[in-house]
Parts: sequence; structure tokens; C-alpha cells
Amino acid sequence: MAAIPLHAQTATHVRGGEPLDAPADPLSSGSRLASARPALVLIVDDDPRSVDLLSEALAGQPLDVATASDGEAALQQVRCEVPDLVLLAAEMPGLDGFEVCRRLKADPATREVPILFMTELADTAGRARGIELGAADNVTRPFLREELLARVRTQLALRAGARALSAMNDELAHARASLELAVARRTEPLRAENQRLERKLKLNRAAELKAQKKREELAQLNRASAMSELAAAIAHELNQPLAAILSNAQAAQRLLAWTPPDMAEARAALDDIVADDRRAGQVIQRMRAMLRKGALSTAALDLNELAHEVARLVASAALLAGATVRHELAPGLPHVAGDGVQLQQVLLNLLVNALDAVSRRPPDARLVVVRTRADGHGRVELSVADSGKGIPPGDLERVFEPFFTTKASGLGVGLAISRSIVEAHGGRLWAEQPPGEGATLRCVLPVRDEGARSAG
Repeated sequence: MAAIPLHAQTATHVRGGEPLDAPADPLSSGSRLASARPALVLIVDDDPRSVDLLSEALAGQPLDVATASDGEAALQQVRCEVPDLVLLAAEMPGLDGFEVCRRLKADPATREVPILFMTELADTAGRARGIELGAADNVTRPFLREELLARVRTQLALRAGARALSAMNDELAHARASLELAVARRTEPLRAENQRLERKLKLNRAAELKAQKKREELAQLNRASAMSELAAAIAHELNQPLAAILSNAQAAQRLLAWTPPDMAEARAALDDIVADDRRAGQVIQRMRAMLRKGALSTAALDLNELAHEVARLVASAALLAGATVRHELAPGLPHVAGDGVQLQQVLLNLLVNALDAVSRRPPDARLVVVRTRADGHGRVELSVADSGKGIPPGDLERVFEPFFTTKASGLGVGLAISRSIVEAHGGRLWAEQPPGEGATLRCVLPVRDEGARSAG
């Protein structure tokens, strides 16, 4: 890999070209998402040769390039149009790069714009100071074109992902507000009836207590109405992929801030962000399908493969909980007929609940076991057992009721949704309290094709 040669080129604003090998390049996303225009990169350097070198390196990429020859010009350029990425020279006469970075990070309008500092190879103090001021990464001179483009792509992809996540949260908040308004209108007769009961029973204290209980039951009925339950279900189902996206984005930022950056791990984190984003989209598609009351989308599924996929999704959560997740999967397992996304969500809910249950146990007693087996009656059983404190016998059925929860936080809809999904697949989901401590959640599903077998 050779350093980029110098090229005699000067410009204050250069339009991006079409890439030859990356039609879906993240360089085309960022703060211009709404207009579908290329991302804008601002180069700030008092050295015309360095500006030419960087402009040539970025030439042919699907982005726009703007340049500024000093710190004051850079701040003026940013006031005209906020860029998606700033390539900032550390040492400049007058207002140096460090002061420009400090001002950009202090301004709410530009605080989230990623900054790549440009320093000399031996200037370790300058690189450290840039990171302390909030810079996202550092590029050393002489520049290597491949490395420069990789860092630019990575920062623009992270910025685009953060904006997409923010937009998704805004849309979800708006949708939930609309649903709550619809529920309020739909339940107006119930509220009127509640007021009538209150007036009728006001003179008798015992009757007033009964009226209060009736009000609580009516409020619970309101919350369990179709629209409200849907809002809670969407929030619950999207919480896990959205939390994973945020966690992986933060991890990628930390990995790229290392010297040298851990590009392999950062790329893996970005792959996980893409996978979780697709999973969130699939959840929304499934919710829409449920609203349309369409037919269930089924295919032949290997529950052992499904268990391995979900294990990867909860690996970070298991690590944070200090828990061990063990798999005891029967080889040669028959395939079941089902919707892969929905059944993945069922197992994910069961595992998240199990990890939460064992998190309050001593570290050496935090165990979750996932098992599969064929029951010999044309069905496949999937179970998740944990070493937590267990479920009281009186609550073994109540845990599947909407909005019932024993946790300080949570909506209490995960197991209710899981049971409805399993029953829609012609199966059954229930809870057991085995001897000793812990709880076991079991799910059975009918076999689709006796000829299709899992490798275990």
C-alpha cells in the first residue's frame, strides 16, 4: 500500500461522482438523507498541497467535498451548511484545529458531526488531545488512500446509522401517541360508565371501595384493548434490536478510537448493526401482517439452527449478566413449519427472561440451558431452563397474561406475545416449576416434514 501522490487540484466545493464498485456505499448517506444527495465532507487545512491530496483521494466517490483554508473559514462554511464529516488539520495559523473542534462540539447543531483529525505520524500528543476534545478518529500523514477512504466510510456509516435510529424512535413515538389517542376515543363509553358508577356509589364507603376496584378493572380492560396492546407489543419487540444497534454503534466508536483502530472488530459491530436493523424491519412487517390478518408465512425450520442464531443475539446480554448459556440440542431433529422471525422472537423472549431471572443469583449459580428433542408424537419440543428463584405455583399461568409482570420494569407482554405466536403455529407454550430452584418454559410445535432432519 503506497502513500497517495500529490496532485495539482484546488477547489472549495466538489460534486461527488459515481463509484465503480460500491453502488450502495455509505458515503452517499448522512445529513442529506431526506434529499437523497451525497454526503458532504469538509476539508479544513491551510496547506493547499494537502487539500489537493485529500480532494484527489476522495474524487470519484459519491460525496460532495467542500474546503476551508483556515479555522475561521471553516466555521463560516459550517454555518452555511452542516457537513456530514470534517477532515481537520490539527496545526494551522490563527484558529487551530483543536479550537475549531472544541467550538463544533460545543454547538448543539454540530455536536454530532464526526471529526477526523489530521496529524503528523510522530504527533502522539496531538492525536490524544483531539480524541479528548471529541474527535471520532485520526488520520496520520502521509495519507494512505485506502486507509483514508475506509475511515471516511466508517464514520459516515456510523452517522447515518445514528440518524436512522433517531428517526425510527421519532416515528415510533408518533405512532404510539396516535394509537393512544385512538384508544382514548374508543374507550370513551367505558369512561362515561365509570363516572356513572362513581356518582351512584359515593354515599357508601364499602360501595366506594367496590367502585374503585371496578375502575381499576376498567382501566386494565382499556390497556388490554387491541390498539393499546399493539402499541405495547411494538415497543417491546423493537426494544431489543434497537438497544443492540445502539450498543454496537457505541462499541464501533470505541474500537475506531483505538490507536491503531481495531477495524476487524469494528466491521463486525457494523455487520451486527445491519443485521439488527433488518430484524427490526422484519418485526414491523410482521406486525403489519397481523393487522391485515393475512395468512401466516411458513417455511421448514430447524429449531437447532434457530437456537444457535438466537444464542449469538444474546451473547452480549449473557456476558453482562455473568451467566452461562448451555445448549443440549438433539441431533437429527425433524423440521417444523413456521415463521422464522416470529419463532426467533419467541426464543429470544424466553432467553431474555431467563437471563434476567439468573442475574440476581450468585455468579457461580447463573445457568441457562436450552434443550431440543423430538417427543415421538409428531412434535418437537424446545425448552429454556434457568437457575433463578422460580415462578410461584399460582403464577405459572398468570405470567402469560398481557401486562402481568413480577419485574420492577417491563411491560409484561413478552410471554403473552410468545404464547400467541406459538399457538398461531399450532403449538403450545407453558411454564413449569421443577423440583428445587429455577423455572422451565416449554414449547412444542408440530413436525412439518419427517424427512428433513437437523444435524444437531
